[in-house]
Amino acid sequence: MAERGAGLRDYVITNAKGRGWAELWPLVMQARSGLLSELLDVSEERATRQPASGEGEEAWSMFQVMQHVLTYTRNVSAIIEATAKGEQVFKDPPGAIHGVAEASWRGLQDALVEASAELANLYWRLPAEPNLETTVSHAVFGPFNCREWFVFLSWHDASHQRQIASLKEQFAS
Repeated sequence: MAERGAGLRDYVITNAKGRGWAELWPLVMQARSGLLSELLDVSEERATRQPASGEGEEAWSMFQVMQHVLTYTRNVSAIIEATAKGEQVFKDPPGAIHGVAEASWRGLQDALVEASAELANLYWRLPAEPNLETTVSHAVFGPFNCREWFVFLSWHDASHQRQIASLKEQFAS
């Protein structure tokens, strides 16, 4: 695992350890709110513009970034819920975009808000004493339990918020 990966893994594990959902919830929801707020003044034309260069996720438009965030939110929410119950579930590969039928920027934003509301209410679908032994592995950062995946979402959202901000700056004119 790369140095940065080890640092992020340590951050996630340290912040999740010994904390309950009530303590973790503001961290995750603040990151999600920041990401969604970054989209408020973006037009559909601007959202679909591709960067002049880049490969993989770096070549994504804002629309594609948010399709990925929607896919990721749905997958990681399922991971959190399953592992909290001691069950295994499939983890999508990095950069996955699938099952996103929203064809318009507004439709995608609405779907993101809906998925975010479901994420915000995830706590109520979890057992009072979540299983912290069951893990699902991230392709880069290794295995995480339900609380660690919840904390990881805050980093994931903040990372894509920075990506959106950078794209907005590129397409400011």
